[in-house]
Amino acid sequence: MTLLRGDWFYVMLIFIDAFFITRPYLYAIQQDNYRITEIFKNKRLSFVYLIDLCTVILFIGIWCIFYFLQTRAFWGFITVLFFFIAEFAMYFMEDLPTRKKPLKYTKRAVRFLLFVSAATTVLVTLAFAIGNAHISQQYLRYLVLFVFPPVYPLMFMVFGTVSNVFERLNNRRYERRTAKRLAANPSLIKIAITGSFGKTSVKNFLSAMLLEKYNVLVTPASYNTPMGISKTVNGLDATYDVFVAEFGARRVGDIKELMKIVKPTYTILTGINSQHLETFRTQDNIIREKCRILGVGENGICVVSGACKDSAENALKNTKRKPQLVYAGLDEQNEFRAEQICTTDNGSDFDIILDGESYYVHTQLIGMHNIENIVLAATMAYKLGVEIPFILDAIEKLEPVPHRMELIHGNGIKIIDDSFNSNPDGARMAIETLSLFEGRKVVLTPGLVELGAQESEENYKLGINMSAVADLVMLVGAKRTDAIRRGLIDGGYGGEIHIYDSLKCAEDDFKDRLHVGDILLILNDLPDIYDEKR
Repeated sequence: MTLLRGDWFYVMLIFIDAFFITRPYLYAIQQDNYRITEIFKNKRLSFVYLIDLCTVILFIGIWCIFYFLQTRAFWGFITVLFFFIAEFAMYFMEDLPTRKKPLKYTKRAVRFLLFVSAATTVLVTLAFAIGNAHISQQYLRYLVLFVFPPVYPLMFMVFGTVSNVFERLNNRRYERRTAKRLAANPSLIKIAITGSFGKTSVKNFLSAMLLEKYNVLVTPASYNTPMGISKTVNGLDATYDVFVAEFGARRVGDIKELMKIVKPTYTILTGINSQHLETFRTQDNIIREKCRILGVGENGICVVSGACKDSAENALKNTKRKPQLVYAGLDEQNEFRAEQICTTDNGSDFDIILDGESYYVHTQLIGMHNIENIVLAATMAYKLGVEIPFILDAIEKLEPVPHRMELIHGNGIKIIDDSFNSNPDGARMAIETLSLFEGRKVVLTPGLVELGAQESEENYKLGINMSAVADLVMLVGAKRTDAIRRGLIDGGYGGEIHIYDSLKCAEDDFKDRLHVGDILLILNDLPDIYDEKR
């Protein structure tokens, strides 16, 4: 195994090419906690891979032509050089488009990128050196360089898996440190929030109410994973009275793992539906995993959406040390609830019932699910001793959570930004809220995803619901939204339907489709991995 004079130039090209190829693959798995199998779900990545195969075939054809020339050594070098230039350009351009969620160059991402690139370079260089030793016709060894990109996904899976093993061990160290740090302060009030929807909204509303009495540390944005919570706890000190953590879950075991780290005494279950059914496999798995949030012991308090009452009680049926369950929501059977609700495009007015007493309140927030989220947060704040006047004052001051039923005014058009909504219940409520507005109603949506076997059915129902409200529908992704289109037609929809390959294509068409006085509902905004190529 030897490298010939000048082969180090090829080694450099291999490393640069591996670096650029790795970035879109890394982006794909970063969207789902570095799970390697995500590369098979990324439609855009599959499209780029096909283009790469075509590029390889083209350059192998050129290489074959030059084989019959006496100066093939020179032309072979030129062919390989331009092949790598084409590779660099293709994968560099792949990273240029503006992404809704760009690749985040975290410490883990940088380590992953450098390790996979270096490991790939070593393997290809080794194969190149073996070719030097065993192939008499040196011109044939260039095939190793041409074969490298087509087999790269396999190398990415192998080296990515190795990297993930070490990263997981490193994460465990951080998680143990986080658990010890939280346990070291027994007076700290620890609150965990989970559910299929509404987690971030309830978290933000609750923190606003608790700040009237306590010093509160809250997990920012969607920091709802073990590492996200660990990063937040790094800022914990003795001045904080309360720690509020959002718990995210896409698979069985996620909530169990987070409960071990935080060990909360107070929890909120916002609701359960078929969100992430694709990764949970069954609805029973979703229910069991979400209800793990109730495992706080007999000294704990769990605020539960009234819609989850049966699930919660079934989950605790064989539990000896049961927590105090407090049901809240919109149903009149709940002890803590909202009544006399009047929601318009200017906000919402309602009576909130706290421990049997009724209080009138106004909020600038729109949508029935926002009112339910307010009730859940107010119930926990009340149980933690925040005085009712402070709770009511906090409700009036609440601001919309970005991209969650956020009302935006611009250029004569009202926009209801519900782009972080990707569950059936939230979609239904968003359509109901849209119906309250005056003016031409426009819905822009790529549909609902990760619902497994129920995905087509839920999107069909979404189309039925939209048919009674929308005047113009803009669908992103022809294949994925076909069920919505069928639901619209079967629901008797008589308006316009326009279908686009990507969100950007739809946005570019706004100037021709939207008019002053329109109300645009942006319902769900899928990551780039779901973009379709036609």
